[in-house]
Amino acid sequence: MHLAPSPALTVETGPETRHASLIAIVLFLITQSCMFTLLLESSVPLVAAIDGFGVVVIAIIILGGICAEHFPGGLRGASTIRLGNKKKELGRMDQALQSIQEADPKFDLKNFCVAATNAFLEVEKAFDSGNLSDIRSFVSDGIYQRMAFRLEEEKSLGRSRKTIKLQVRNLTPVEVTSSKNNLNAFEVISMRITGLAVRQYRLKQDGTDVIIEEPEPIAEVWTFLRRRGAQTTSNDFGSVHGNCPNCGTDLSVNQWEKCPSCESTVRSGEHDWVLSEISDQSSWKVTKPFKMSSATRYWIKQDQGFSSHYLEDRASVIFFRKFLADRLGVIDPLGKVATDRFCAGYEKKLTPDDFGKRVVYLHPRILAADVSGVITEDPFDKALMHIRWSARRGTIDRRGELELDKDPVQISTMMVLVRKHGTKTRIERTITSSHCPKCGAPESNNASHACEFCHTVLNDGVLEWTLADVLPFTSTPAMALRKKAYEGIETNVAVMTVDHAEDAPLTRVVMMEQKLPEFTKSEMEGVQIDGLAPNVTVREDDITLCQLLGEVAGGLRISKADAKDFIREVAKKCGIDNATLVQAMRQRQKLDTRRLKDLNSQVIKRWLMAMINVSLIDSRMQAWEKVYIIAAAKELGLSRYDVEAAIRTRTLQLEEWTEGMRSIDMFSWVVYMAAADGRFDPKEIEQLKELATHYGISNKRLKEMCLAAKENKLEVSIPEDPNIGQLWLVKMIDMAFADGNVCSKEKKVLAKVAKKIGLTDYDLQQLIRRRRAVLYKKAQEVLREKPPVDDDELHLKTDWSD
Repeated sequence: MHLAPSPALTVETGPETRHASLIAIVLFLITQSCMFTLLLESSVPLVAAIDGFGVVVIAIIILGGICAEHFPGGLRGASTIRLGNKKKELGRMDQALQSIQEADPKFDLKNFCVAATNAFLEVEKAFDSGNLSDIRSFVSDGIYQRMAFRLEEEKSLGRSRKTIKLQVRNLTPVEVTSSKNNLNAFEVISMRITGLAVRQYRLKQDGTDVIIEEPEPIAEVWTFLRRRGAQTTSNDFGSVHGNCPNCGTDLSVNQWEKCPSCESTVRSGEHDWVLSEISDQSSWKVTKPFKMSSATRYWIKQDQGFSSHYLEDRASVIFFRKFLADRLGVIDPLGKVATDRFCAGYEKKLTPDDFGKRVVYLHPRILAADVSGVITEDPFDKALMHIRWSARRGTIDRRGELELDKDPVQISTMMVLVRKHGTKTRIERTITSSHCPKCGAPESNNASHACEFCHTVLNDGVLEWTLADVLPFTSTPAMALRKKAYEGIETNVAVMTVDHAEDAPLTRVVMMEQKLPEFTKSEMEGVQIDGLAPNVTVREDDITLCQLLGEVAGGLRISKADAKDFIREVAKKCGIDNATLVQAMRQRQKLDTRRLKDLNSQVIKRWLMAMINVSLIDSRMQAWEKVYIIAAAKELGLSRYDVEAAIRTRTLQLEEWTEGMRSIDMFSWVVYMAAADGRFDPKEIEQLKELATHYGISNKRLKEMCLAAKENKLEVSIPEDPNIGQLWLVKMIDMAFADGNVCSKEKKVLAKVAKKIGLTDYDLQQLIRRRRAVLYKKAQEVLREKPPVDDDELHLKTDWSD
């Protein structure tokens, strides 16, 4: 809390004033110490001089400590902060290590460091020899792709590398994370590797071989991961030696993601540690829980197999294929990993300019790859990847002559990856991102967009994240995408003053925390991020409404079968699967209805509309359904008037769409729905012909409507509300019942329409059954000439009072 100063006289003491005051005090005390020394010298010359000198030294040390404490950036303040941060990091890593050892008692960090060192040496040896098959079994596809690209680039330039001296000076764990959640848990250890290598490069200049020796400092962070629950079976990574981590089969020549003997996914991390990322030390940073907030939301709500490691690996694979396309001047390397639209546009950028030159980047190096955000939308979700990379910019002319800039440049890029909304990630494929997601075959660099083995199309985003755009990270479109990804996420920031050594203090905006809104209790059960529960707002779970309806039904004269059907439909409206519903309804613990009246008004409104929509699914609310809804609404703090007003409003909305509906309007909608996939098969045509005859529509008119529908020119009203779509389906069922029964051919047409609006065959059968009962009752009333049944004929066991 910030308290305003009282209206008394105050004096501003800036950095210069404080410094001057301290210096004056220091000079005064030193002067007094020197005077004390002179007094001592007059009586005992030698001893006093020594004692006096000691006094001066002590005074200087004390005052130096005072200055260090009070000056901005003082030594003691800096060391205290540094040690505090170090202790905090070590405490977090120690906690994560304990968590790893709980699941794997044989895990030992010292043995892991030795194994990581061996992995580092194996990678260096494989790169020198130019044969990467020895390391394929323990590195991710992203790591393998960048190394293969680098070797191919060196070969095309007539260069080769040999390491003549390699010294690993330090290998230290800098981050250890282990989540105990039951959703997509990985254990991750990042190791800082520092050292020195002396490389010998052989290249051709003017037709002669030239050998150059260059010292190269090593300062990188290597990240290893494995699935939680994997067990340590040896002191070394079994896969480092080219063997299957599960059964030990030799994998040195196997390019498929599965072991031919035990069918295990080799680099899934399920059995052993896998190298998933190599970052430059200057660009690497410790993972923060809030850094992944929009991706966390996507993980919890959309895809429990979602992993930032997978996306980063996938982005690395795509990015180096883009570099290869740039260097070769052809789009082929991107054929399997980029959309047709991107390939068509980017291919134009690969053509030379008017002077016959085109820009290329050589010796690329990814410094860091991070998930910047995830956008959830239909038809495609978007993953925003922040790639920090360096390379040497150059140009290639018509003759193929290459001219490179002297110094490399560092660039930040946003890659936009898309995937069909609703697609789920297979957790076992977290780091096999350049293999066919269907059959596991390695993806080649040929121009085909499909897998050579199973012929599955790979670049349409249906099964895999696919490149859709590449933007400068600070461009306006990129900033707009990042803003969209963080919609609905509350960000708390603070303006902090930071002392600057050379000038006046600077003000800097610092992000303090981010909160993810509106998660249910069941969604958050068991979820942890880096061992911590996410900072989210937890709302009442929709399953509570179903539990409430179950308890309310016991106090009404409603059959168990009707109540179960109603609750099941409400659960479906709220997106609750049947297994969750059954488990919740079997709980014997009584629901505390007192707290329900304090729920958020939006939650209560959504629940009320879910119940009303279920009751109107067959276009007619039955008497018991109305009483049932009123009884449940009372427990939520709503009056009978509130419920009836909501029913009237919803009924009017539905009637606006259906009022004056003609047979031709209904049939136009059926034709439109049938043409949604862009074609009509012969069976559909026959079914439409029979339905057209039933509606009195000629074959000529039917043909015109079908052609217009295929060309997307058919004039038809499309209900955006799925509940209105269900109401239209009810109208179709009523028309089918005109002759007293729904024949099998009519059911097939109805089934296609039902599927288009998200209903299953079971839903359709229930709807037909309910409409048959309603129509039969109406027919009986007409035949007996009885007045319509009063909606209020069914009452609660006790008198109702608002």
